[in-house]
Amino acid sequence: MKIAQIQNYNINYQRNQKPNNTKNNLPVVKHSYTQNPQMSLLDTNYNQLMIKKKNPTFTGEIERAVSILTKQIPLEERIADAFNFLKHGDLIITGKSIKEAQGGLLNSIDKLKKNVIKRIFFIEDDNIKGTLAFRKDALGDTEIINPNKQSIFITTDGKEYELPQNSYNYIIPGDSVRIDDFILPIKDKPKRDLSMHRFAYAKAFNYEKEAEDVIGKENKKILSTLYSEKKPVKKTMFSDVIGQDDVIRELKENILYPLRSPRAYENLDLHHGFILKGGPGLGKTHTAQALINEAGLNYKFLNGLELENKYVGESEAAWRDLFDEAIDNQPYLLFIDEFDAVGRARGGNDEYGDKVVDQILTCMTDVDANKHDVFVMAATNFFDRLDKALIRSGRFGKILNFKQPDLDATRKLLDNYTKGKPISETLSKDAIAKKMFQLQCTGADVRRLVTDAYLNGYQRAGITEKLDKNILTDADLDEFKILDIDFENAINKFAEGKKPDRKAVGFSK
Repeated sequence: MKIAQIQNYNINYQRNQKPNNTKNNLPVVKHSYTQNPQMSLLDTNYNQLMIKKKNPTFTGEIERAVSILTKQIPLEERIADAFNFLKHGDLIITGKSIKEAQGGLLNSIDKLKKNVIKRIFFIEDDNIKGTLAFRKDALGDTEIINPNKQSIFITTDGKEYELPQNSYNYIIPGDSVRIDDFILPIKDKPKRDLSMHRFAYAKAFNYEKEAEDVIGKENKKILSTLYSEKKPVKKTMFSDVIGQDDVIRELKENILYPLRSPRAYENLDLHHGFILKGGPGLGKTHTAQALINEAGLNYKFLNGLELENKYVGESEAAWRDLFDEAIDNQPYLLFIDEFDAVGRARGGNDEYGDKVVDQILTCMTDVDANKHDVFVMAATNFFDRLDKALIRSGRFGKILNFKQPDLDATRKLLDNYTKGKPISETLSKDAIAKKMFQLQCTGADVRRLVTDAYLNGYQRAGITEKLDKNILTDADLDEFKILDIDFENAINKFAEGKKPDRKAVGFSK
């Protein structure tokens, strides 16, 4: 049966690169693979499923169907013959038992990401002291994988090199592999033709149908995202942040300018941790998005509650992983909302929570000491709950206060959120902005009120009714305008919602 090769997606090959996971500079050709993350996830999950698959099974005791003739053929001869039919997408495994081989390969699943497994061939041998796996890459070169708990050793050109656990490397004819005191010579072909005996010495497991189904679904998903008719989304910039001029100035001086002109700031100890202090709706997340676009930062947005875990120790590990990722991809912004969920003051009965704060302090101190281009913005509505050690210099030492919009900022917010909308030419913007200011509306509140006024106008003009009857025309929309009465109704309803729902205790009517 002819088997089409499975090619990896978005693969870049870089020849003559030394493997990162092999000691002593093993002089073999190495490739560097850059894969589509979606396909990597597919390969990992699919291959793990295939290795665990029970029918055909790797979990039962393999049937002793190998003939006496097969037992007499040296392992290197059988493997050399198997190399002749090994194709991209195949996996050859050799060991004492298929159960033992399964366990080792499940631990090495990350090394099987490069291609989906289509066929597996198991070659049993009683003399080998461990498990070895072989595959071909997309260029046709043969690789060896070490799924054992101990290192194995490859001899090439008379020199022996170590291949650690869960590592892989390329091998060529003339090399030899040593696992404990067992030595396996690598040959390109056996001394005599063994093709008639393959059914006896190699137990075959065929997953071609499963692989094709999975790949077909994944290809369809990838191609569906290749192009779609979408209007371009305007990026949020500092000019879109209204009423927070002091905050913007601080971010420019501490992050944007140093990234643009490192030499001008090389002698300054700048802040890496920022506390964004202020109530909801004042633009903390909006400002972080603008900073990312202005400075070209890699980033991650998280909620403090997401980092909490009921299992002791896992939250500390999550924080270490977050900072490691940030350092590897700097310049980087880590934005954490509801920071008080994890940064609350230590000293109570929550010993686990105290350890999390300790871990955050350690990570921030490392970033500050090494002057990494990593910046952490932690937003909170409850500044007083934070541990005092977090808000000192060298950690989150810069406090950015987000203020309630003044009257001028409220006017600008109203202009911004009504831009492009069908407002009446006689709309009393100043009077509307003044009412919003008196109600202490945040930027989020102004945006909500504009939407509410828009919908009120639909009801007043009968557009909602026409939508319900499915008789709306373009002419109806062309004639529609948002009026003062629409804003007045929206503001009155908003004001009602801000009133206390009951009288204070101790007061009568």
